[in-house]
Amino acid sequence: MIESFGERMRKKMLILGATALLLTGCGNETLAEVFQTKKTDVKTEKAVTKQQEKIVPEVKVIGENGIGAGIIVKKEDDKLYIVTNGALVSSKPTALVQFNNDKLKEADVHFISTAYNMAILEVPYNASVKVPTVYNGELNQLAVYVDSLPHIIKKYSDRVASYYIDADQNTLMGSPVLEAENGELVGIYFKRKQNGVTQPFILPFKDIAQLLDEWIEGNMKTSDRLTQSKNLHPYIEQGDKEAVQQAIDQYGKNIFAYNVDEVKLFLDTFYKHLKAAVDIHDASVMKPFVGTDDLQSTLDHMVANYSSKQAKIRFYNTSIKNISMEGQNIVVRAITEYVLTNSAGQEALANSMMVYEINKNEQGEYKLIRLTTEE
Repeated sequence: MIESFGERMRKKMLILGATALLLTGCGNETLAEVFQTKKTDVKTEKAVTKQQEKIVPEVKVIGENGIGAGIIVKKEDDKLYIVTNGALVSSKPTALVQFNNDKLKEADVHFISTAYNMAILEVPYNASVKVPTVYNGELNQLAVYVDSLPHIIKKYSDRVASYYIDADQNTLMGSPVLEAENGELVGIYFKRKQNGVTQPFILPFKDIAQLLDEWIEGNMKTSDRLTQSKNLHPYIEQGDKEAVQQAIDQYGKNIFAYNVDEVKLFLDTFYKHLKAAVDIHDASVMKPFVGTDDLQSTLDHMVANYSSKQAKIRFYNTSIKNISMEGQNIVVRAITEYVLTNSAGQEALANSMMVYEINKNEQGEYKLIRLTTEE
């Protein structure tokens, strides 16, 4: 029988709580407060709406290639921000997050860093959570807990400020490293490749704590996120794909079926070239993006029509509303905003709900095979 994440978390809370009592005495409740679980006296759905749900800061993170973990580092209005391992979620700009109540939520990869091999996930979820404080002391020989098990942090002899634990192969990537006495957040655990050898590694949280607000408040460009993701590809490890599929089935939607970042970039590039085609009165520049002769013919007529009226068009925003799969094709519904300029220089602002049917070939190239306007 597969143990649920909630059951696993409740067991971990009992282990950590008992250890805290042994280490610090009954009067110290810091660790218990940090890992305060959802109250069990909530009996009905109506009661849940009256009392805000409480969750623990440690979460399960499901990436396309495996299962890992993360830690909630900030709550802002009805959003939660989670730090996890970068390689775990780098293949797609979305991930699934599972809380201690076994609820699965879709998360956006808000920020990703190759330098730190870490990512920040953003999850729309209005719940009460006690964010752990950051440990700022010495790490070497520090007693910690990782995935509910006790460890002693060690330091690589040939690296400055490079720390690790002797964890087994089942330790989840992105697992929080918690100081044993007070439950303060020491860092996150993952593996890195050094000279072709995979090594356990701890990213000290105090090294990135000052940068978190900047990363959370910022808005990473799609192209930058794709670049960072590509740089992390060598560090991606193939994990339990069966467990990933089980999570997808439970959620009811395969968020890994397409790469939203790639779709956004394709549409932006498509419209940049369409504008250029109108400017130079030649739709042949669209051929690298078009997958059917019928669509190319439609674009030829459209460009010729604008040219005959000495009109220009400027596209400046495409907002994706939803994406779905139809067979092997990606279907995107999005509002496209543009400005039309006639021969007299008069401008008119317009927008259209467009439906794009896109095919991605074996070489990874995107081609638009159908474009329609939805009323």
